[in-house]
Amino acid sequence: MNSVATMEALDSHIIRSILRSMINEHWSVSEALDEYDIPEELRPQYESQIEDCFVD
Repeated sequence: MNSVATMEALDSHIIRSILRSMINEHWSVSEALDEYDIPEELRPQYESQIEDCFVD
């Protein structure tokens, strides 16, 4: 697996874990990102991916 595919797989795993934690721990998105130590420069990307998981 190349490094881009590896990073995408890791991101998907982290996103699933964040979503699970948000539900189980009743965390907000920002609380979950804090708990998972997501760097500030990557937060908009993660927030966008998390938002895509919810239906309008």
